[in-house]
Amino acid sequence: MTTPGTEPEPASTRRREQLTPDDYRQLIERLPVVVYAEAVEDDVGQLLYVSPQAERILGISAEEWMADREIWVRAIHPDDRERVLEANRLANQTQAPFACEYRIVTPDGKVRWFSDEAALVRGAQGEPRYWHGLMLDITERKGTEALEQALAVERETARQLRAVDELKSTFLQAVSHDLRTPLAAILGLSITLERRDVEMSEEEIYELAGRITTNARKLDRLVRDLLDLDRLDRGIVEPKLVKTDVAELVRRMVEDSKAWLGERTVLVETEPTEVSVDAAKVERIVENLLANAVRHTPASTAVCVRVRPDQGGALIAVEDEGLGVPEEHRAGIFEPFRQGPEVPEYSPGVGVGLALVARFAELMGGRVWVEERDGGGASFRVWLANGRPLILDP
Repeated sequence: MTTPGTEPEPASTRRREQLTPDDYRQLIERLPVVVYAEAVEDDVGQLLYVSPQAERILGISAEEWMADREIWVRAIHPDDRERVLEANRLANQTQAPFACEYRIVTPDGKVRWFSDEAALVRGAQGEPRYWHGLMLDITERKGTEALEQALAVERETARQLRAVDELKSTFLQAVSHDLRTPLAAILGLSITLERRDVEMSEEEIYELAGRITTNARKLDRLVRDLLDLDRLDRGIVEPKLVKTDVAELVRRMVEDSKAWLGERTVLVETEPTEVSVDAAKVERIVENLLANAVRHTPASTAVCVRVRPDQGGALIAVEDEGLGVPEEHRAGIFEPFRQGPEVPEYSPGVGVGLALVARFAELMGGRVWVEERDGGGASFRVWLANGRPLILDP
Protein backbone atom coordinates (compact mmCIF):
# COMPACT_ATOMS: atom_id res chain seq x y z
CA MET A 1 0.00 0.00 0.00
CA THR A 2 1.43 3.45 -0.96
CA THR A 3 1.22 6.72 0.96
CA PRO A 4 -1.10 9.33 -0.63
CA GLY A 5 0.84 11.69 -2.83
CA THR A 6 3.70 9.28 -3.47
CA GLU A 7 4.42 7.18 -6.56
CA PRO A 8 4.40 3.32 -6.28
CA GLU A 9 7.83 1.74 -6.04
CA PRO A 10 8.85 0.24 -9.40
CA ALA A 11 8.61 -3.55 -9.45
CA SER A 12 12.26 -3.83 -10.47
CA THR A 13 13.40 -2.03 -7.27
CA ARG A 14 11.07 -3.78 -4.77
CA ARG A 15 12.66 -6.02 -2.17
CA ARG A 16 12.20 -9.63 -3.16
CA GLU A 17 11.10 -12.11 -0.57
CA GLN A 18 13.80 -14.77 -0.03
CA LEU A 19 12.59 -18.37 0.22
CA THR A 20 14.08 -20.36 3.04
CA PRO A 21 14.92 -24.09 2.88
CA ASP A 22 11.78 -24.71 4.90
CA ASP A 23 9.73 -22.87 2.24
CA TYR A 24 11.15 -25.15 -0.45
CA ARG A 25 10.38 -28.19 1.66
CA GLN A 26 6.76 -27.08 2.05
CA LEU A 27 6.47 -26.60 -1.72
CA ILE A 28 7.80 -30.09 -2.36
CA GLU A 29 5.61 -31.68 0.28
CA ARG A 30 2.47 -30.15 -1.19
CA LEU A 31 3.05 -31.64 -4.64
CA PRO A 32 0.76 -34.60 -5.52
CA VAL A 33 3.82 -36.76 -6.18
CA VAL A 34 6.41 -38.65 -4.15
CA VAL A 35 9.73 -36.78 -4.23
CA TYR A 36 12.84 -38.64 -3.19
CA ALA A 37 16.62 -38.42 -3.07
CA GLU A 38 18.70 -41.59 -3.30
CA ALA A 39 22.39 -42.19 -2.71
CA VAL A 40 24.52 -43.09 -5.73
CA GLU A 41 25.41 -46.75 -5.39
CA ASP A 42 25.95 -49.71 -7.71
CA ASP A 43 22.56 -51.25 -6.94
CA VAL A 44 19.57 -50.00 -4.92
CA GLY A 45 20.82 -46.92 -3.07
CA GLN A 46 20.00 -45.74 0.42
CA LEU A 47 17.15 -43.21 0.44
CA LEU A 48 18.29 -39.83 1.74
CA TYR A 49 14.87 -38.20 1.61
CA VAL A 50 11.27 -39.19 0.86
CA SER A 51 8.43 -36.66 0.87
CA PRO A 52 5.56 -37.28 3.32
CA GLN A 53 3.11 -37.96 0.46
CA ALA A 54 4.63 -41.46 0.33
CA GLU A 55 2.45 -42.58 3.19
CA ARG A 56 -0.75 -41.21 1.64
CA ILE A 57 0.00 -42.41 -1.88
CA LEU A 58 1.93 -45.62 -1.23
CA GLY A 59 0.71 -46.56 2.22
CA ILE A 60 4.27 -46.63 3.61
CA SER A 61 5.64 -43.83 5.77
CA ALA A 62 8.71 -41.85 4.78
CA GLU A 63 10.51 -43.14 7.88
CA GLU A 64 9.89 -46.75 6.80
CA TRP A 65 11.17 -46.02 3.31
CA MET A 66 14.38 -44.49 4.60
CA ALA A 67 14.98 -47.15 7.27
CA ASP A 68 14.78 -50.13 4.90
CA ARG A 69 16.38 -49.81 1.47
CA GLU A 70 14.82 -53.12 0.33
CA ILE A 71 11.27 -51.97 1.03
CA TRP A 72 11.02 -50.46 -2.47
CA VAL A 73 12.17 -53.72 -4.06
CA ARG A 74 9.63 -55.75 -2.11
CA ALA A 75 6.83 -53.31 -2.97
CA ILE A 76 7.36 -53.66 -6.75
CA HIS A 77 4.87 -56.04 -8.36
CA PRO A 78 6.56 -59.46 -8.90
CA ASP A 79 5.80 -59.36 -12.64
CA ASP A 80 7.58 -55.99 -12.97
CA ARG A 81 10.41 -56.43 -10.47
CA GLU A 82 13.17 -57.84 -12.66
CA ARG A 83 12.50 -55.32 -15.43
CA VAL A 84 12.60 -52.36 -13.02
CA LEU A 85 15.72 -53.54 -11.19
CA GLU A 86 17.51 -54.05 -14.51
CA ALA A 87 16.60 -50.49 -15.54
CA ASN A 88 17.86 -49.27 -12.15
CA ARG A 89 21.18 -51.13 -12.54
CA LEU A 90 21.62 -49.73 -16.05
CA ALA A 91 21.01 -46.17 -14.82
CA ASN A 92 23.60 -46.60 -12.06
CA GLN A 93 26.16 -47.98 -14.50
CA THR A 94 25.67 -45.34 -17.21
CA GLN A 95 24.52 -42.48 -14.93
CA ALA A 96 21.84 -41.76 -17.54
CA PRO A 97 18.36 -40.65 -16.35
CA PHE A 98 16.14 -43.39 -14.94
CA ALA A 99 12.57 -43.67 -16.29
CA CYS A 100 10.23 -46.59 -15.77
CA GLU A 101 6.51 -47.37 -15.40
CA TYR A 102 5.67 -50.17 -13.00
CA ARG A 103 3.23 -51.39 -10.38
CA ILE A 104 3.51 -51.06 -6.61
CA VAL A 105 1.63 -53.37 -4.25
CA THR A 106 0.59 -51.36 -1.20
CA PRO A 107 0.47 -52.90 2.30
CA ASP A 108 -3.33 -53.27 2.06
CA GLY A 109 -2.94 -55.36 -1.14
CA LYS A 110 -3.92 -52.70 -3.67
CA VAL A 111 -2.01 -52.46 -6.95
CA ARG A 112 -1.16 -49.00 -8.24
CA TRP A 113 0.75 -47.89 -11.33
CA PHE A 114 3.58 -45.34 -11.05
CA SER A 115 5.76 -43.39 -13.42
CA ASP A 116 9.16 -43.17 -11.76
CA GLU A 117 11.78 -40.77 -13.14
CA ALA A 118 15.10 -39.76 -11.62
CA ALA A 119 18.08 -37.66 -12.71
CA LEU A 120 21.59 -37.52 -11.27
CA VAL A 121 22.47 -34.35 -9.36
CA ARG A 122 26.14 -33.44 -9.68
CA GLY A 123 28.44 -31.28 -7.62
CA ALA A 124 30.46 -28.25 -8.71
CA GLN A 125 33.23 -30.45 -10.08
CA GLY A 126 30.78 -32.74 -11.91
CA GLU A 127 30.96 -35.47 -9.31
CA PRO A 128 27.70 -37.43 -8.77
CA ARG A 129 26.00 -36.48 -5.50
CA TYR A 130 22.59 -38.16 -5.43
CA TRP A 131 19.60 -39.19 -7.55
CA HIS A 132 16.67 -36.77 -7.51
CA GLY A 133 13.43 -38.55 -8.42
CA LEU A 134 9.66 -38.20 -8.74
CA MET A 135 7.04 -40.95 -8.50
CA LEU A 136 3.70 -40.04 -10.10
CA ASP A 137 0.58 -42.17 -9.60
CA ILE A 138 -0.70 -43.07 -13.11
CA THR A 139 -3.20 -45.76 -12.07
CA GLU A 140 -6.15 -43.89 -13.55
CA ARG A 141 -4.35 -43.36 -16.84
CA LYS A 142 -3.40 -47.03 -17.03
CA GLY A 143 -7.00 -47.98 -16.32
CA THR A 144 -8.11 -45.84 -19.25
CA GLU A 145 -5.47 -47.43 -21.47
CA ALA A 146 -6.55 -50.93 -20.40
CA LEU A 147 -10.17 -50.05 -21.17
CA GLU A 148 -9.20 -48.71 -24.58
CA GLN A 149 -7.20 -51.88 -25.29
CA ALA A 150 -10.14 -54.03 -24.18
CA LEU A 151 -12.46 -52.06 -26.45
CA ALA A 152 -10.00 -52.44 -29.33
CA VAL A 153 -9.85 -56.21 -28.74
CA GLU A 154 -13.64 -56.34 -28.58
CA ARG A 155 -13.94 -54.40 -31.84
CA GLU A 156 -11.41 -56.68 -33.54
CA THR A 157 -13.22 -59.76 -32.24
CA ALA A 158 -16.52 -58.38 -33.53
CA ARG A 159 -14.89 -57.66 -36.90
CA GLN A 160 -13.55 -61.21 -37.10
CA LEU A 161 -16.95 -62.65 -36.16
CA ARG A 162 -18.59 -60.56 -38.89
CA ALA A 163 -15.98 -61.78 -41.36
CA VAL A 164 -16.60 -65.39 -40.33
CA ASP A 165 -20.34 -64.88 -40.63
CA GLU A 166 -19.93 -63.33 -44.08
CA LEU A 167 -17.61 -66.17 -45.09
CA LYS A 168 -20.15 -68.70 -43.84
CA SER A 169 -22.91 -67.02 -45.83
CA THR A 170 -20.71 -66.88 -48.94
CA PHE A 171 -19.76 -70.51 -48.47
CA LEU A 172 -23.35 -71.68 -48.03
CA GLN A 173 -24.54 -69.73 -51.07
CA ALA A 174 -21.71 -70.98 -53.25
CA VAL A 175 -21.88 -74.59 -52.11
CA SER A 176 -25.65 -74.56 -52.37
CA HIS A 177 -25.38 -73.41 -55.99
CA ASP A 178 -22.60 -75.82 -56.91
CA LEU A 179 -24.34 -78.77 -55.28
CA ARG A 180 -27.84 -78.09 -56.48
CA THR A 181 -26.96 -77.34 -60.11
CA PRO A 182 -25.41 -80.73 -60.94
CA LEU A 183 -27.88 -82.51 -58.67
CA ALA A 184 -30.79 -80.92 -60.52
CA ALA A 185 -29.24 -81.95 -63.84
CA ILE A 186 -28.65 -85.53 -62.65
CA LEU A 187 -32.19 -85.77 -61.29
CA GLY A 188 -33.77 -84.32 -64.42
CA LEU A 189 -31.77 -86.53 -66.77
CA SER A 190 -32.43 -89.63 -64.64
CA ILE A 191 -36.18 -88.96 -64.64
CA THR A 192 -36.07 -88.61 -68.43
CA LEU A 193 -34.29 -91.97 -68.79
CA GLU A 194 -36.76 -93.53 -66.37
CA ARG A 195 -39.85 -92.50 -68.32
CA ARG A 196 -41.43 -95.36 -70.26
CA ASP A 197 -43.61 -93.08 -72.34
CA VAL A 198 -40.63 -91.43 -74.01
CA GLU A 199 -38.94 -93.26 -76.82
CA MET A 200 -35.23 -92.49 -77.25
CA SER A 201 -32.63 -93.79 -79.61
CA GLU A 202 -29.50 -95.52 -78.36
CA GLU A 203 -27.50 -92.39 -79.23
CA GLU A 204 -29.82 -90.17 -77.17
CA ILE A 205 -29.62 -92.53 -74.20
CA TYR A 206 -25.85 -92.53 -74.47
CA GLU A 207 -25.82 -88.71 -74.54
CA LEU A 208 -28.03 -88.42 -71.44
CA ALA A 209 -25.88 -90.94 -69.59
CA GLY A 210 -22.79 -88.94 -70.50
CA ARG A 211 -24.34 -85.76 -69.14
CA ILE A 212 -25.22 -87.55 -65.90
CA THR A 213 -21.61 -88.73 -65.63
CA THR A 214 -20.26 -85.20 -66.24
CA ASN A 215 -22.44 -83.72 -63.51
CA ALA A 216 -21.58 -86.54 -61.12
CA ARG A 217 -17.90 -85.79 -61.69
CA LYS A 218 -18.53 -82.13 -60.82
CA LEU A 219 -20.14 -83.17 -57.56
CA ASP A 220 -17.32 -85.57 -56.80
CA ARG A 221 -14.69 -82.89 -57.46
CA LEU A 222 -16.47 -80.37 -55.23
CA VAL A 223 -16.86 -82.81 -52.33
CA ARG A 224 -13.21 -83.92 -52.63
CA ASP A 225 -12.03 -80.30 -52.64
CA LEU A 226 -14.03 -79.42 -49.56
CA LEU A 227 -12.89 -82.51 -47.67
CA ASP A 228 -9.24 -81.93 -48.64
CA LEU A 229 -9.40 -78.30 -47.56
CA ASP A 230 -10.77 -79.37 -44.19
CA ARG A 231 -8.03 -82.00 -43.76
CA LEU A 232 -5.37 -79.44 -44.65
CA ASP A 233 -6.79 -76.97 -42.12
CA ARG A 234 -6.61 -79.66 -39.45
CA GLY A 235 -3.04 -80.58 -40.43
CA ILE A 236 -3.72 -84.24 -41.09
CA VAL A 237 -2.46 -84.38 -44.70
CA GLU A 238 1.13 -85.48 -45.24
CA PRO A 239 2.76 -85.50 -48.72
CA LYS A 240 4.03 -88.83 -50.07
CA LEU A 241 7.06 -87.76 -52.08
CA VAL A 242 8.18 -90.12 -54.83
CA LYS A 243 10.53 -89.54 -57.78
CA THR A 244 8.13 -88.74 -60.62
CA ASP A 245 8.28 -87.53 -64.21
CA VAL A 246 5.92 -84.57 -63.74
CA ALA A 247 5.72 -83.99 -67.51
CA GLU A 248 4.43 -87.49 -68.16
CA LEU A 249 2.10 -87.27 -65.14
CA VAL A 250 0.53 -84.04 -66.41
CA ARG A 251 0.17 -85.30 -70.00
CA ARG A 252 -1.67 -88.38 -68.74
CA MET A 253 -3.83 -86.32 -66.39
CA VAL A 254 -4.92 -83.96 -69.18
CA GLU A 255 -5.71 -86.93 -71.43
CA ASP A 256 -7.88 -88.48 -68.71
CA SER A 257 -9.68 -85.14 -68.20
CA LYS A 258 -11.04 -84.94 -71.74
CA ALA A 259 -14.25 -86.59 -70.57
CA TRP A 260 -15.20 -83.53 -68.49
CA LEU A 261 -13.31 -80.92 -70.53
CA GLY A 262 -15.75 -81.51 -73.38
CA GLU A 263 -14.90 -79.69 -76.61
CA ARG A 264 -12.42 -77.33 -74.94
CA THR A 265 -9.05 -77.23 -76.73
CA VAL A 266 -6.19 -77.98 -74.33
CA LEU A 267 -2.62 -77.70 -75.61
CA VAL A 268 0.14 -79.52 -73.72
CA GLU A 269 3.82 -78.54 -73.97
CA THR A 270 6.26 -80.39 -71.69
CA GLU A 271 9.93 -81.15 -71.13
CA PRO A 272 11.18 -84.18 -69.19
CA THR A 273 10.99 -83.10 -65.53
CA GLU A 274 11.79 -85.71 -62.88
CA VAL A 275 11.45 -84.53 -59.28
CA SER A 276 10.23 -85.92 -55.95
CA VAL A 277 6.55 -84.95 -55.55
CA ASP A 278 3.26 -86.36 -54.35
CA ALA A 279 1.79 -87.49 -57.68
CA ALA A 280 -1.82 -87.52 -56.46
CA LYS A 281 -1.50 -83.94 -55.19
CA VAL A 282 0.06 -82.80 -58.49
CA GLU A 283 -2.87 -84.31 -60.37
CA ARG A 284 -5.30 -82.42 -58.13
CA ILE A 285 -3.36 -79.20 -58.72
CA VAL A 286 -3.56 -79.54 -62.52
CA GLU A 287 -7.19 -80.70 -62.37
CA ASN A 288 -8.23 -77.65 -60.35
CA LEU A 289 -6.25 -75.24 -62.53
CA LEU A 290 -7.87 -76.70 -65.64
CA ALA A 291 -11.33 -76.53 -64.04
CA ASN A 292 -10.64 -72.91 -63.06
CA ALA A 293 -9.57 -72.01 -66.62
CA VAL A 294 -12.62 -73.71 -68.15
CA ARG A 295 -14.96 -72.07 -65.64
CA HIS A 296 -13.66 -68.54 -66.13
CA THR A 297 -13.18 -68.38 -69.89
CA PRO A 298 -15.48 -68.69 -72.91
CA ALA A 299 -15.78 -72.16 -74.47
CA SER A 300 -14.31 -70.89 -77.74
CA THR A 301 -10.90 -70.17 -76.16
CA ALA A 302 -8.01 -72.58 -75.69
CA VAL A 303 -6.09 -73.55 -72.56
CA CYS A 304 -2.36 -74.33 -72.58
CA VAL A 305 -0.55 -76.50 -70.02
CA ARG A 306 3.24 -76.33 -69.81
CA VAL A 307 5.75 -78.27 -67.70
CA ARG A 308 9.51 -77.72 -67.50
CA PRO A 309 12.41 -78.02 -65.02
CA ASP A 310 13.05 -74.86 -63.01
CA GLN A 311 15.56 -74.06 -60.23
CA GLY A 312 16.00 -77.70 -59.32
CA GLY A 313 12.24 -78.32 -59.19
CA ALA A 314 9.30 -78.40 -61.58
CA LEU A 315 7.32 -75.47 -63.00
CA ILE A 316 3.74 -76.09 -64.12
CA ALA A 317 1.90 -73.33 -66.00
CA VAL A 318 -1.79 -73.35 -66.96
CA GLU A 319 -2.59 -70.42 -69.25
CA ASP A 320 -5.89 -69.21 -70.68
CA GLU A 321 -7.15 -66.55 -73.09
CA GLY A 322 -9.67 -64.99 -70.73
CA LEU A 323 -9.90 -61.61 -69.03
CA GLY A 324 -6.86 -62.15 -66.81
CA VAL A 325 -6.56 -61.28 -63.13
CA PRO A 326 -5.97 -57.65 -62.02
CA GLU A 327 -2.71 -57.28 -60.13
CA GLU A 328 -4.39 -56.11 -56.93
CA HIS A 329 -6.45 -59.33 -56.75
CA ARG A 330 -3.75 -61.86 -57.60
CA ALA A 331 -3.02 -62.83 -54.01
CA GLY A 332 -6.62 -62.90 -52.78
CA ILE A 333 -7.90 -65.41 -55.32
CA PHE A 334 -5.90 -68.16 -53.60
CA GLU A 335 -7.96 -67.72 -50.44
CA PRO A 336 -11.00 -69.98 -49.91
CA PHE A 337 -14.31 -68.83 -51.43
CA ARG A 338 -12.69 -65.99 -53.41
CA GLN A 339 -13.05 -65.79 -57.20
CA GLY A 340 -11.98 -62.27 -57.98
CA PRO A 341 -13.95 -59.01 -58.38
CA GLU A 342 -15.45 -59.55 -61.82
CA VAL A 343 -16.59 -63.11 -62.32
CA PRO A 344 -18.37 -63.62 -65.66
CA GLU A 345 -21.73 -65.30 -65.85
CA TYR A 346 -20.29 -68.45 -67.38
CA SER A 347 -18.07 -69.07 -64.34
CA PRO A 348 -20.03 -70.28 -61.31
CA GLY A 349 -17.94 -71.87 -58.58
CA VAL A 350 -17.48 -72.22 -54.86
CA GLY A 351 -13.99 -70.70 -54.84
CA VAL A 352 -12.16 -73.65 -53.26
CA GLY A 353 -10.11 -74.97 -56.19
CA LEU A 354 -7.39 -72.30 -56.24
CA ALA A 355 -7.10 -72.33 -52.45
CA LEU A 356 -6.50 -76.06 -52.66
CA VAL A 357 -3.88 -75.55 -55.40
CA ALA A 358 -1.96 -73.14 -53.15
CA ARG A 359 -2.19 -75.41 -50.10
CA PHE A 360 -1.07 -78.52 -52.02
CA ALA A 361 1.87 -76.62 -53.51
CA GLU A 362 2.93 -75.38 -50.07
CA LEU A 363 2.58 -78.89 -48.70
CA MET A 364 5.24 -80.04 -51.21
CA GLY A 365 7.55 -77.10 -50.43
CA GLY A 366 6.42 -75.07 -53.43
CA ARG A 367 4.35 -72.01 -54.18
CA VAL A 368 1.70 -70.73 -56.60
CA TRP A 369 1.12 -67.36 -58.23
CA VAL A 370 -0.63 -65.83 -61.22
CA GLU A 371 0.68 -63.35 -63.75
CA GLU A 372 -0.43 -61.91 -67.08
CA ARG A 373 -0.14 -64.22 -70.06
CA ASP A 374 1.73 -62.96 -73.12
CA GLY A 375 -1.00 -61.83 -75.50
CA GLY A 376 -3.61 -61.45 -72.74
CA GLY A 377 -5.25 -63.78 -70.28
CA ALA A 378 -3.99 -65.40 -67.10
CA SER A 379 -0.96 -67.59 -66.51
CA PHE A 380 -1.29 -69.64 -63.31
CA ARG A 381 2.09 -70.99 -62.24
CA VAL A 382 3.04 -73.64 -59.71
CA TRP A 383 6.63 -74.25 -58.68
CA LEU A 384 7.26 -77.56 -56.90
CA ALA A 385 10.43 -78.22 -54.95
CA ASN A 386 12.39 -81.41 -55.54
CA GLY A 387 11.39 -82.96 -52.22
CA ARG A 388 12.55 -79.95 -50.16
CA PRO A 389 10.96 -76.67 -49.07
CA LEU A 390 12.23 -73.48 -50.68
CA ILE A 391 10.93 -69.91 -50.30
CA LEU A 392 11.18 -67.79 -53.42
CA ASP A 393 10.17 -64.25 -54.27
CA PRO A 394 7.46 -63.88 -56.95
